Amino acid sequence: RWRLENNIQENIDFFNLNALSSPVIVKVDFDICLTLIANTLYKLLVKDIKEFQRSKPKTIFRNFIECPATIEVDDYSVHVKFVNKSYNPLLMDWVVLKQDSFVSWMGNRKLRFKF
Repeated sequence: RWRLENNIQENIDFFNLNALSSPVIVKVDFDICLTLIANTLYKLLVKDIKEFQRSKPKTIFRNFIECPATIEVDDYSVHVKFVNKSYNPLLMDWVVLKQDSFVSWMGNRKLRFKF
């Protein structure tokens, strides 16, 4: 129970669950469900990076998600160019696995990353 309460507290701190003021229980349950899904996706993002496996969502967001990039789309590919950042080596390792991916909902354009 203590772990579950800590996890919910962590979500309240980062995803701002305390802003939920709906009197309708279904809406609140749906908001909490989406928040827990987002938390799980953050944990999946860093599951293979030992240094960040126990990190809170706020830290994961700051180090991986809040990373500026330029996106260019041409007829055959989508180019994502990242700016210099202290955690780029960790992103580079992850990108190597995704280098030959295709974006199906954009006409199967190839996804290319640059640093």
